[in-house]
Amino acid sequence: MSRNPKTCKVLTDLGLTSEEVRAAFGIKKKEKPPEKKGYLFRPDQQRMIQRMKKWDGLVYARFEQGMHPRTIAQCLGVSEETVRVRLRKSGFFDRAESTLP
Repeated sequence: MSRNPKTCKVLTDLGLTSEEVRAAFGIKKKEKPPEKKGYLFRPDQQRMIQRMKKWDGLVYARFEQGMHPRTIAQCLGVSEETVRVRLRKSGFFDRAESTLP
């Protein structure tokens, strides 16, 4: 059986279209989500802020152990830039630059 509602055999046998079924149940037509423009929308930002409040210590500890910020970000489900900002605000990158010859 096909999963595509436009070609569903059951609907075809009943003589209905997917739009008629949606209208009968009061379901609105699926709208396309807005295209992201390379930045996070506010709900995503709030989710990351809440998550990072809980995991700040882990970010610092893993970075000190040598884990790359991208790997830390993937483990936490946040953007790499979020991890880098936390490390930068805490002064981790300043210390690394000051130890260079």
